[in-house]
Amino acid sequence: MESTPYIQTNLPSDQSGLQQKLQTKLDYLADIQTAVVSGDDRKIYELLDNQKYDLKVRHQSETESNRPLATLVDDIRDELSHHLGKKLISYLSQTFPFFYYEETQLGVFQLYFGNWWDRRHFGILDPLAVNFIFDDNEYEKLDKAVSLAERGQRYNAQVIEDTTRANETLQKIVDGQNQRDAERTQLLAQLSTTEERSGLFGNRGQSEQREVLKERLKHLDAADAKAQKVPALIAENNAQILSYSKEDTILIYEQRAIVDAFGTFDNFQQAVVNLYESYVSNLTATSEQGGV
Repeated sequence: MESTPYIQTNLPSDQSGLQQKLQTKLDYLADIQTAVVSGDDRKIYELLDNQKYDLKVRHQSETESNRPLATLVDDIRDELSHHLGKKLISYLSQTFPFFYYEETQLGVFQLYFGNWWDRRHFGILDPLAVNFIFDDNEYEKLDKAVSLAERGQRYNAQVIEDTTRANETLQKIVDGQNQRDAERTQLLAQLSTTEERSGLFGNRGQSEQREVLKERLKHLDAADAKAQKVPALIAENNAQILSYSKEDTILIYEQRAIVDAFGTFDNFQQAVVNLYESYVSNLTATSEQGGV
């Protein structure tokens, strides 16, 4: 019986396609390296995200994303962020002069508002995306303060007023000490009299009167006990009022800084939205003029 030969698997050669893809990756990394060495940050941004670059800078929306290639440098994003941060922060010191940056770890830049005492931590600067990542709570506080300022109000005005009124109420408890002492003396005298009469001609009415007097004395004791805590409570409230006042002052400084730099808060918000386009376009213009 003749054996039937097995069918052999024949694979076509795709070496040229593989070499082309490898070369594309090598070329991409070489371009990144050249841009880093030459200090061409504009080129780095184009290579990191060509689709975003074309949309924001060239105003072209049909570009195919190069994200598959950009993944080649994902493991050195911190180093690239540090590299790109230098020129970006130099640019921001002119356009957003009230912001201060601190690199707490490689490529991670903490963002602070102001050069005055007790300045606020305001978020993070992302050099790779050319973007401010504002702390939501701090930004909303500033936004609300701006809205209130348009109506002639301060951010903490209501809570300061409420706390001040609370202090006034607490102070009345302290101020009423002499009156309570006088009332206690009177009540004790009345109680002593009813107890003496009770021993001779006790009746139900006198017993009820004694209970009323004792209950009133308990209220006075409770008020005295509260009065002893009042100084500490007032001091705590005063500390809160001072803290609120400082925060209002800082918010006023921030608003003035924004107005000085941008004219209006709306202009500031728009500048934040357009930051990538503005900065990378500036790099492009500098590159075209022969700078780096």
